[in-house]
Amino acid sequence: MKPDPAARGFTLIELLTVIAVLGILAAIIIPTVGGARIAADRAATKAQFNQWAAAMELYRQEYGFYPDIAIDGKVTAERFAAELTGQTLAGSSVRGSGTWGNRKGLSFYALATGDLDESGTDLVDAFGNRDIAVRVDSNRDGRIDSSDTGSWVSVDGAERAGLTPTALPEAIPPTGVRAGVVFYSAGNGRDETDLVLSWR
Repeated sequence: MKPDPAARGFTLIELLTVIAVLGILAAIIIPTVGGARIAADRAATKAQFNQWAAAMELYRQEYGFYPDIAIDGKVTAERFAAELTGQTLAGSSVRGSGTWGNRKGLSFYALATGDLDESGTDLVDAFGNRDIAVRVDSNRDGRIDSSDTGSWVSVDGAERAGLTPTALPEAIPPTGVRAGVVFYSAGNGRDETDLVLSWR
């Protein structure tokens, strides 16, 4: 019996060629998907920071000063919630007082699912970073620079600690950042170029 030519299978060379082509396509597509994910997380973090900054501006319009949401330049979830949402987080004792804080209990911001970690006790950005810094224009001259209280503190990333925007010459202009409130975090966290800066 002669084999049927129509029932012929693939040769080893043909199978290896298909596998090689699939490997090349995977090598092209996988980094692109990873890069798209990082870009999406950067955009989500910047949008989140811009919403927080807008809430702080609304607070300033109401009370005449910016809310105290940070300790040593780093945002704390308890203070953020007490000042900008008018409520406290579960288990938190931070509340406004007669001399500072959201005395009227107004809600300038509603915490979204992506703002908190799985436990609901820490603020996070879209990358999952808990280390988020804030600076404000404390002297209200229209820019954040060395004449304002506070400094550009470092933030920790997933792969590297101590990332700061001052390490990027183009991040902070010599005349300061033209904004009332800025936030920043480590982003992907490999080096300073991964920083997510609300003003850029």
